[in-house]
Amino acid sequence: MPSCGITGMHFVVSTGTEKPDPELRKLIRSHVMLGKNRGKILPTRKRKPKEPELTSSNSDPSPPNASDLDEDAEARHLASSTTSHSLPAVVPHILGSGMSTICFADALEPGTIEVVLRLSSIAKKLLFPLEPCMFFDRRAENWIAPLARDPAYLHAMIFTSQFYFDALLTGKSFSISRRAMPHFLTTLKLLRERMADDNDQAKLSDSTAAAIMGLVGHAHLTGDFKTARHHMEGLYKIVILRGGVTTFKTNAKLLVEILRCDIGLSLHTGSKPIFFNNRSRDPFVPYPYLTPLVQLTNPSIPNYHRYSFMFLDDIDDDLAQAWRVISDFCTVINFAVNSQLRISTETFLDTMTSVVYRLLDMHFEIGSRDEAIRLGLLAFLCGVFLQWKHLGMSYAHFTSMLRNCLIRMASECISSELMVWLLMVGAVSVLDESDDGWLKPLLRVNIGLCAIEGWSEMQRLLKDFMWIGLVYDTPGMRVFNSIIAGPSRA
Repeated sequence: MPSCGITGMHFVVSTGTEKPDPELRKLIRSHVMLGKNRGKILPTRKRKPKEPELTSSNSDPSPPNASDLDEDAEARHLASSTTSHSLPAVVPHILGSGMSTICFADALEPGTIEVVLRLSSIAKKLLFPLEPCMFFDRRAENWIAPLARDPAYLHAMIFTSQFYFDALLTGKSFSISRRAMPHFLTTLKLLRERMADDNDQAKLSDSTAAAIMGLVGHAHLTGDFKTARHHMEGLYKIVILRGGVTTFKTNAKLLVEILRCDIGLSLHTGSKPIFFNNRSRDPFVPYPYLTPLVQLTNPSIPNYHRYSFMFLDDIDDDLAQAWRVISDFCTVINFAVNSQLRISTETFLDTMTSVVYRLLDMHFEIGSRDEAIRLGLLAFLCGVFLQWKHLGMSYAHFTSMLRNCLIRMASECISSELMVWLLMVGAVSVLDESDDGWLKPLLRVNIGLCAIEGWSEMQRLLKDFMWIGLVYDTPGMRVFNSIIAGPSRA
C-alpha cells in the first residue's frame, strides 16, 4: 500500500452494496462539501440593540478559518481573544490597522508593526508561485498569534519585513537599515538567551524555529552562507529534537519554509543539504500518494505524457520514478488551476520534500542523458517550489552545472524534443540574459528540427513532457517569441 508522506491523506471508504447508514452519509456529505457551502453574502439585518452585558472570554466563538480572513481581520480577532471582557454594545471603528489593538510580546514604537502587515499582505504571492491554487490553513494561529506571545519571533518578523522593503524591494543595498538593525540585534540576543535556558518547550517551539528561519533567510540573501548554514544546522537540531519532520503536522507551512531554505542553500553553494543527509537517522520522506487526486482530473486519460514514453524505460529507475511523481503533481496543479480549486499545503510539502531531496542525492555521469534529465527536473522544480529567484537570488552552483551539461550534451544522446524541453525549462527557471549567447542558437536549431512554427505548437510539446502553465506560460512565451524574432531558422 502506498505511503502517505509526511502528513497523510484521509479518505472515507464504503464497501458493499448496501447504503451507508445515516451518520456515515452525513459524514461523507460534510467531507465533500468542505469549503463549498459558504453561502451567499447577505445584507446585514438591523436588530434591536441589546442591553450591554459582560461576556466572559471563555464564551468567545472559536477563531474563523484563516483562509477567510484578511490581515486586519486576523489581527482584530486576535486582539479580541486576548481581552478578558467585551461589551456587545456599539463599538467605534478601529483607528489604524487591527494590529494597533494587540498587546504585543514586547514594547514597540508606534507604527513599527505595520511593516509586518505590509509584507504579510503580499507574502503568499511573492513567495509561492503556486499561490492561486494553494490553501494555507491556520494562518492566523501559526503566523499572527505568536506576535503577541514571543518577543524573539516578534522582532524577527519586524526586521525581516523591514529588510525586504529597505533592501530587496529597492535593490539598493543588502545591508540592514537603521530601522531594522535594533530588531535584528534584539532577535539575536533573545534567541541566545533562550538557547542558554533550560526551557525546552520554548527552545523547540514553532515560533523559535520561525525566528531562526528569518536569520537563515537574511544571511542567505546577504551572501553570508557560512552563517546561513550555521543557523540552518540549529534549525535541523530543533526538528530532530522534536521528533523529526512529522511533528510539524499542525504547521506544515513552517516546515515548507525551513526546507526551502535548506534546498536553496544547497543549490546556490553546491553543499549537501542539511536535512535528509543521513539515511539511518533522517530517511527520505515517502513519495505522496497522488493517484486519487490525479483520477479526479480525468481517469480515462493516462497521465504519463506522450514524450515520456520515449525515454522513461531507458533511464535510471529512481529518476524515472521521480519524473512520474512530478508528472502527477503537474497534472493535479493544472487541473486545480483550470477548475479554480486548491491543493493543501501538505500536498505541496510532501511532493517537494520527497522529490527534490532524492534528486539532489542522485549522481550520474556528467553529460549523460540521465544527468541532463535530473538537472532539468531540478530546474523545473526551482520555479515551482522555491522563492529565491523572486527575491533576487540566483542558484549559482546549480545554474553552472545545468549550463555546462546542456552545452556538452551530445546530440545523438537525446532527442530534439527532449532538448527543447530542457532548454526551455532552463530558460524560464534559472538561466538569465547572460546565457542568451549559447542558449538561443541551440534552442532555435532544435525548434526547427521539431518543426515548431508557433507558440501553441511549442506549448503542446512542453505539456507532452511536463509543464505548469500558471508558472511558466508567460516567461515561456516571452522566450519563444524572442527566438522567432531572431535570425532566420532556415
